Amino acid sequence: MNAMPITKLDRQILQISGDGVTDWLAGLVTNNLQAPINFAALLTPQGKIIADFFAIQQGNAWHLDVAAKFAEGLTKRLSMYKLRAPITIEALDIEVYAAWDGTGDDGFADPRHPVLGQRIYTRGLACESLPADYDQHRLKHGIPDSSFDFDTSEVFPANANMDRLNGVDFKKGCFVGQEVVSRMYRKTEVKKRMRGFTYEGELTDDTIKLYERLVGDILHSRGGYGMAMIRHDRLPETSLPLMVGEREIELLDLPDGNPAAH
Repeated sequence: MNAMPITKLDRQILQISGDGVTDWLAGLVTNNLQAPINFAALLTPQGKIIADFFAIQQGNAWHLDVAAKFAEGLTKRLSMYKLRAPITIEALDIEVYAAWDGTGDDGFADPRHPVLGQRIYTRGLACESLPADYDQHRLKHGIPDSSFDFDTSEVFPANANMDRLNGVDFKKGCFVGQEVVSRMYRKTEVKKRMRGFTYEGELTDDTIKLYERLVGDILHSRGGYGMAMIRHDRLPETSLPLMVGEREIELLDLPDGNPAAH
């Protein structure tokens, strides 16, 4: 077995429990809750992401692995949907780790894409890597991550490539925001998507231009790799240089966690 880099992530585990909890939760979120670990999101009625998360079944309860910055908002919104349902939401003292670039069977395989390795739920795990190392690893593969790249209620699932990373099931029953998300999927090309990119040196601007035409905005960058929101409808059919200030960047291919689905 190859040793895998491991780091602790800035995440919160929420436990959702109560009678009928699986059907209740599945009726709200963007994905079916059938696998041992599921990538999904809770959306606004307008179809924008309140929080994306991993849902892990634990007996009769579900654990939601969510970015710490989204945990309070997700708890409040789920509490609104409880009404009189016998559902309990509580934060657990469990740490979240990512392990990648190796082989191992600890934890759960990240359902977004095989290159992201394993997600491990425990406490006190020894770590030789930093969150920055994991951040650069996923940037290198062009995979968005809400912990680093965007804030709540700003983007649609397709903008964050959730439809390409096993985060949306368009064949499932209703979920909050489904009408908007399904219409975007079936009737229009997605005009804006997050795209990884590479660069050399230092970036001195946060806008990406083709000559003088704005085609995107940088969301996050680290060590030669970055994530940007790109206007695909403004990209040329032929390869022309994209510039950030005086520095040229190169877009990475869109990630695809389930090639058979596209």
